[in-house]
Amino acid sequence: MLSNKKNIVLFFAIPLILFSCADKKVKIPQIDYENKTQVLETIQKFYDKNFEIAVSGLFDKIGKQYIAAGMEVNNNNDWGIKFVFLENIGDEFESKFETDLLEGSFKESLVDKIKISSFNYDLLYYNSQGYYLGSGGGEIFSYIIDFENKQVYYAHLVVESERSVSLFISDNAVNKDVVNFFTFSFKKDYPNLVIVNDDVILE
Repeated sequence: MLSNKKNIVLFFAIPLILFSCADKKVKIPQIDYENKTQVLETIQKFYDKNFEIAVSGLFDKIGKQYIAAGMEVNNNNDWGIKFVFLENIGDEFESKFETDLLEGSFKESLVDKIKISSFNYDLLYYNSQGYYLGSGGGEIFSYIIDFENKQVYYAHLVVESERSVSLFISDNAVNKDVVNFFTFSFKKDYPNLVIVNDDVILE
């Protein structure tokens, strides 16, 4: 009889222990948003371990804090990079905007938030830098991501020789400050570049 009572107590106690453990969700710690290493480690632990880069910023007109996290995709069907804008709500991160898969790699790249005078919030900037360049030429992919308007502005520099350098800027980049930012940032290294109306696709 005593053995049966012990079994009954254990039968009810085990579910209570399991429920108690499941109920204790690990809380997201307070984040120093200016510490890129800490921001990335927090995103990897509490949202997706596959992210390779993370930048925090005030990416909307309200001035709310978001984290733009970047992931490199490389499988049989797709290759490139994508960005996800995350908001910390309560004890979890929620995705608020995700780009399509973009040309690029995070190896040797530059990713950071930037300020452009005609926008009263942060923009995300990506530049592939020298990763796709060799001694005989190559290309540079660059993006300015406007989270507020859910737009990705694209610039593509193609270097075929010292005298043949072309820059294509996407049609949705109608803001002059965006166009100037792309143009001036590339002209520092390629003063003879020519802006073209059609994108150049290297074979």
